[in-house]
Amino acid sequence: MLESLPPTRNRGFHEFFPAATDDALDLIRNLLHFNPNKRLTIEQTLRHPYVSQFHNPEDEPNCPYTVRIPIDDNHKFSIREYRERLYADISKRKKEIRRKQLAARGYYH
Repeated sequence: MLESLPPTRNRGFHEFFPAATDDALDLIRNLLHFNPNKRLTIEQTLRHPYVSQFHNPEDEPNCPYTVRIPIDDNHKFSIREYRERLYADISKRKKEIRRKQLAARGYYH
């Protein structure tokens, strides 16, 4: 899909966000790395100076696994299609969880 994009000239984030502070631009730069292994983790992001005032480790749950969105990255969808696919997946997972809970209580065999 990336091959289909036209070439563009490199521009700095300050050009797109001229009123942004240096901390804001640094956060954007670190969140938008193309390589996901170079992007900030959520823990690193919460400690970043731009958002650190909102960080409260005592009141932040931690997810013990990596969240994976089951949508093919090699296919371009419209916003509506992404929304519908995500909603369908969430709905399916909630029904599976509910079914397991009811089975554990003896409502399903």
